[in-house]
Amino acid sequence: MCLARNGPIFAPMVEPFSDAPERLPRESHYRLIQSVLGDLVLRPWFDWVALNSVARGYFPLSRAWAAALASGGTLARFRSELAGVDVPRAIAQPGLRLVQNRRAAYEQAAASWERAFFGAEDPGPVALVEAEAARLDAAHQMMLTRFAFLPLRRRLPAVRWEVASPAEVEAVHGRRLAEPESAFPAAASPEVEVSRPVLSAYGREYWLRYPAPVAGDTAWARVVEPEYIKHPPTLIFLHGIAMENEMWRGSADLVNQLALEGIRVIKPEGPWHGRRRLEGWYGGEPAIGLGPKGFLDLFQAWIAEVSALVDWAKARGDAPVALGGVSLGALNAQRAACAANHWPGRCRPDALLLVATSGSMMGVAHSGSLARSVNLAPQIEAVGWTPEGLIPWLPLLEPQQAPAMDPSKVIMVLGHADDVTPSAGGKALARRWQVPAANIYARRQGHFSVSLGIRRDRAPLIRLKEIFGQLS
Repeated sequence: MCLARNGPIFAPMVEPFSDAPERLPRESHYRLIQSVLGDLVLRPWFDWVALNSVARGYFPLSRAWAAALASGGTLARFRSELAGVDVPRAIAQPGLRLVQNRRAAYEQAAASWERAFFGAEDPGPVALVEAEAARLDAAHQMMLTRFAFLPLRRRLPAVRWEVASPAEVEAVHGRRLAEPESAFPAAASPEVEVSRPVLSAYGREYWLRYPAPVAGDTAWARVVEPEYIKHPPTLIFLHGIAMENEMWRGSADLVNQLALEGIRVIKPEGPWHGRRRLEGWYGGEPAIGLGPKGFLDLFQAWIAEVSALVDWAKARGDAPVALGGVSLGALNAQRAACAANHWPGRCRPDALLLVATSGSMMGVAHSGSLARSVNLAPQIEAVGWTPEGLIPWLPLLEPQQAPAMDPSKVIMVLGHADDVTPSAGGKALARRWQVPAANIYARRQGHFSVSLGIRRDRAPLIRLKEIFGQLS
């Protein structure tokens, strides 16, 4: 559930988009973290600040922002979307106008971007870079409109609660629970549409889009690959909750640098995030707001998409494919790695990289600090969920067996002070899976700092590169 510098809460240092007009730039990073002072920043105190910024700042402002987008600009609808919140007209009306104007600008830029990258006519490399710059700038400006509602922050809930009851969840997922081994089938190979490529500071970048096999919308992924290697190994890396790098200019990325070392990186936009956001919700919010059903729905949808992406990557050549993720992305990746035992070889990943993960979803939901900060447990208990009632559903949420790859091909990065995805659950999973000690990177950091830390201490990424060498 990592929000590793996701937008203006952590004040991104944005660099000029590109010095070379035909090439996308390297994204800007935390200069402080990359400096010699980084060791002082990436400590548990930073995690306390980050957690409070997210739970008490970013989430409530995002709640107002999502309501404003759904309102169509009308004050009455905005108030309805924020049921029970006192919304003064003098504060709300300017924000509503700004949100609608920025949304219209973004939709126009996104349509132009789509024509440039997927349309019939190739506009050339300079125009592609300009289209991506315009799309990202417009997205960033739209996302920033959250802060128009800053005066309302203390009145706003962090999450829109529409928790599904146990009976509702049984009606949707009961059949899957009866046969957990077949609960995550590999998706039939979808027709993946590949955009025009554009050069970047890392190599060659392009986008994939295809019909989402479960969610029913369009699934998207950005691909960053070496410029001069024909069949590189691939890392498919899943993001954390509410992480939307495709929507924020200047977002620091954890794994793009691997493309400079001969590894293709595929970064999907997860269900309910970015271009896939549900109207009336902010990015990733349904996973929490729907209660257990939110996580069950998201895991089912995203794991199917993982199988399709592994299939697509392996069809590009005979190089190995790793699956990875951070926080919520890691929870999905580890469950997918177990489901892959029942997938065809073309859909089965060869290695696994888990950052800030836990083997216990009960621990995440009831003991995790983010879940506590948004009052998840009282909300789900109010509609009839008890800890005992959740236990039968864990086979669809937790790794219940060994992963499809050998334990020597599993890498885990854990923070001793991680209380969002509590580290005890991650350490227990490493023991159960018999992950070699050399592949476990446990640090005196918390959830956010251990995630950002792999940009500073690259040992886990170096280890992944070594494993790819062994698999090739």
